[in-house]
Amino acid sequence: MTPIKIILIILLVIVLRAFLVQSSLILFQRLVASLMFCFLLLLVVFPNISTSVANAIDVGRGVDLVFYFSHLFLLLLIVGLWRRYKVLMVTITRLSRAIALQNPNQPYRKNDQADPKA
Repeated sequence: MTPIKIILIILLVIVLRAFLVQSSLILFQRLVASLMFCFLLLLVVFPNISTSVANAIDVGRGVDLVFYFSHLFLLLLIVGLWRRYKVLMVTITRLSRAIALQNPNQPYRKNDQADPKA
């Protein structure tokens, strides 16, 4: 096994562990992360698999196939994060309005700290 494969496997294990130790993940997310890890581990250990699959679906090289799929994955990730960002912005706006309506006589001060005396 070449040194680059060893380094990639170690990095994959570190990333998977960092992802799986999060207690907020649901079972589906853990399953998807584990499947992605197994798939990437398979590609690291047996890189010719990507070339065989690429040739079977008329893509020139295995690297190109991995490149296309990684860009598709990143695009889906960006869209998902953008949607989550929009939902959070709406939630923050609603909360801000509710707080403002509950405290109409307290003007906002730029350097306002949470003062227990107030």
